[in-house]
Amino acid sequence: MTSSTKRIFSARFFYSASHGKRKSGFTLIEMLIVIAIAAILAAVAVPSFRTMNRNMAVRGAADELVAGIQFARSEAARINNTVSLLIDGRTWQVFVDVNGNKKRDNSETLLREGTYSDLITAQAAALWMGFTSTGTATLDAGNFPAGICLGITGDLSIQRRVLLPTPAASPVIQTSCQ
Repeated sequence: MTSSTKRIFSARFFYSASHGKRKSGFTLIEMLIVIAIAAILAAVAVPSFRTMNRNMAVRGAADELVAGIQFARSEAARINNTVSLLIDGRTWQVFVDVNGNKKRDNSETLLREGTYSDLITAQAAALWMGFTSTGTATLDAGNFPAGICLGITGDLSIQRRVLLPTPAASPVIQTSCQ
């Protein structure tokens, strides 16, 4: 086979016999159909993504609060002194409570602090927990179980409850505040 025969054979392979041109690309109708399908899929996916994002924000806030409770308990045992956790509004603070007054003033050492995002609301009044050097919790508000409900502002369907069941138990995250 000569080189010119090879060129003719390969040209026939890539070109259409009816038009003499190579077909490529998409028609306008095909493009409009693809765009319409993509728009329908996006319209279905966006609300689900928004709900998932809000669920993740509440879960993250609850996980952060549980970590703060566990940190306060472990620090009390480590330094052999009372450590307090104060939850007030959208913030929580862990501090060494040298005066025993259940409030943080300038004489106490702040160990850790957390703030929830603007989406999160804590559905409880100020809550104080103290942890003794043995890791046992005491409450300002009374008896156990004690919990705080975290939710999305204006949407009661997305919430988590951080529950401290007994003075010596680890905190638990529940999906509902009821």
